[in-house]
Amino acid sequence: MRNESYLTSEKPLAVVASNFNMDGYDLAKQFAERGYDLILAASNPSVVEEAQDFKELGVDAVSFQLDLSTTEGVEQLYSRIIATGRPVEAMVINTGLSANFSNETSLAKKVLKDMALRGHGRILFAGSENQEDTTQVYETIFEEAKGSGVTVTAIKAGKNELYFLKEGYEEPYLLH
Repeated sequence: MRNESYLTSEKPLAVVASNFNMDGYDLAKQFAERGYDLILAASNPSVVEEAQDFKELGVDAVSFQLDLSTTEGVEQLYSRIIATGRPVEAMVINTGLSANFSNETSLAKKVLKDMALRGHGRILFAGSENQEDTTQVYETIFEEAKGSGVTVTAIKAGKNELYFLKEGYEEPYLLH
């Protein structure tokens, strides 16, 4: 099923599921500047207006105000992704969307399954350094992605530092 009303170009597609604070906006902007069309989803109403910023960068961008802390919100987002008829090349998931991280895991598993069928894609989990569950969600999806061709990465932002979780590292390492 394809929805002709949005995202009909042949550019790569990125999805940013975030609370759409500055971090979500900045990550979406990075994709737009690299020529990715965007699906933006957040509970914050500003996400609807911010899609216009990215259109000015020459990409298609649609946004949905959804409560991604609920199963229904995750299902709505995934349905809208599928409705484009386009493969997701990259997805960013803010790991602070729900209290127990089950919705982040559910969304990642759905998109991972589609990416694995194609043999490529990228999933990035973004959390703060005090969100220990970022590591747990990352490890769950990383294990499922092994051998699929899908890259799974997690970043944990500290006060003025950025930590990456990477295969083979016992602890997050600081990016200088």
